[in-house]
Amino acid sequence: MTSSRPIIKGPAIPRQRSFMAQPFKHPTSGVYYLRRRVPDELRSILGREYKRSLKTRDPSEAKGRFAAEYAKSEEVFSLARLQLQGTAVLSARDIQQLASRWFRQELDEMERTGEFRTFLIPGSVESWETPYGWEERQEYLSYREAVESGNEIDAAGASLSYARKAMKAESLPFPQENTAARNNLVEAFHEHLFKLSDIAKQRHEGNWLAEVNVLHHEPLSIGNREKTKAKTLLECFEAYAKAKTLDDGDNRSTRKTLDEFRSSLRRFVELFGDVEVTKLTRAVVQEYRSKLAEFPVKTAGAGKLTAQQLIDKAKAESLPLLSPATIRNRLRALSAVLGFAVRMDWIKENPVEAGGIAKAAAKAAGARADRKRKDYTQAELQAIFSSAAFTQRDWKPAGGGNYGKAWYWLPLLMYYTGCRREELAQLAVADVSEEDGIPYLSILAHEDDGPEDDDRTVKTAGSRRRVPLHPDLLRLGFREYAASVPADGQLFPLLKPSPAGFYGANWGKAWGRYIRDEACISGPASPSHGFRHTFKTLSRQVGIPEDVHDAITGHSPKNVSRDYGSMPLSRIAQELEKFPPAPLLALKA
Repeated sequence: MTSSRPIIKGPAIPRQRSFMAQPFKHPTSGVYYLRRRVPDELRSILGREYKRSLKTRDPSEAKGRFAAEYAKSEEVFSLARLQLQGTAVLSARDIQQLASRWFRQELDEMERTGEFRTFLIPGSVESWETPYGWEERQEYLSYREAVESGNEIDAAGASLSYARKAMKAESLPFPQENTAARNNLVEAFHEHLFKLSDIAKQRHEGNWLAEVNVLHHEPLSIGNREKTKAKTLLECFEAYAKAKTLDDGDNRSTRKTLDEFRSSLRRFVELFGDVEVTKLTRAVVQEYRSKLAEFPVKTAGAGKLTAQQLIDKAKAESLPLLSPATIRNRLRALSAVLGFAVRMDWIKENPVEAGGIAKAAAKAAGARADRKRKDYTQAELQAIFSSAAFTQRDWKPAGGGNYGKAWYWLPLLMYYTGCRREELAQLAVADVSEEDGIPYLSILAHEDDGPEDDDRTVKTAGSRRRVPLHPDLLRLGFREYAASVPADGQLFPLLKPSPAGFYGANWGKAWGRYIRDEACISGPASPSHGFRHTFKTLSRQVGIPEDVHDAITGHSPKNVSRDYGSMPLSRIAQELEKFPPAPLLALKA
């Protein structure tokens, strides 16, 4: 009789298939995998392909987990090479430890589900007659009882199958045939299989007091790998920074994120020290959140004060404190680094997420955000577009900050396209283009947009897109403006990149002052990003379909079907004509 868990052979690997150094998305399940071609000399041990599930359908999570799994695969290849050289990869205790881990995992699953017959062998069937008819009782034998009764079972084959499964789960190469390591490993699993079947029989018959006698979980001492010293928080951050730069590229967006994270973690270290991440508990993170709630918002001289000095200053001077949204973002920075540490197997859990602290902070921030209006009202739009920058010819700010025609065109472009400020501020003249008679803006729509040394970025890969120009922009003379500046340069030449490389940063600060002082607007909408929210609101009001205005703004589709195919430029242009004109704006004929 064969084992109740047969070895199932997978499909053959097709020839001439390339395995890219990036997550592979399964076409049916959508789950991401690591897939690597095994070097020819290691195929006798590992087979032709090394494949591991990343256990996620989220591309961002897959990217992070991929790095850790790739590192594990390198270790597996190294161990396989040691095996080929005759080096003992598994010690005798390692072998027993692996069998014990498998034993406990399977027993835990059986006790959780009550399916103890998984490791039992069907025996004879006893039947008897009752006043209500014939009744039957199936007898179940343990592996040991089955062998002793002369029942033919493939215990050796089952032991081999379970040993392979356990080695794969530990990312260890299986020993070669006809080696002592392989024989010892299969023998250990054979013994533990019989023990597991014995305890399954007892549990099946109602005996839950029978004790388990196998090794407790201990670290493996495989090869000559040394235990590494626990990493500190800042050491984890530096490793995270290298990985993020490798994944997302060394661009201004990545550098900005890392600078913000570095600044945030510096404050954490000032409060709690550069602790080893293994000692960073949920309680510590909760205390950090409490400390953040005592921090002041930006204040003069903050860079010269320690975290505790800032807290003391805020209390003494009754300064405004950090908003729930800012506290949430500070916790996200810590969580991102600790999440990376989990993926690298330096810690077993991310205390920010595991303790529910991130969720609680997000809920607090969301409750505040839900009460805060994010878009402009019609009255505010009227105040903006009837102000000096849009009604006085060749207007320039009195207090300096001459950014040329950006004062006029950037707010209009944000209103009519819903684009992010930086997406527009970084545009080159060449990004104003036309296809089949439809003029449009290229928001890095092609990977090779711009010169080789171009450091322009978008928020996500889905943000690369083409946005048709609204007829109002054409009537106002936008194309004539684009033709008036040097064709090989920036669309707004007077916008210079900030130290972090963002073309719209300095103008954005000046625009915020303009909104407050010149347009006399004190509402809660963000000076620049408020246009993006307004675009979505007005698109819904005039009936532009969601998938179309998502394509215009570069938002990800809400369902899988929309991720197939592409949105025709002509369809977007047709729907965009519904978008209402800027209020009180005298459009050119």
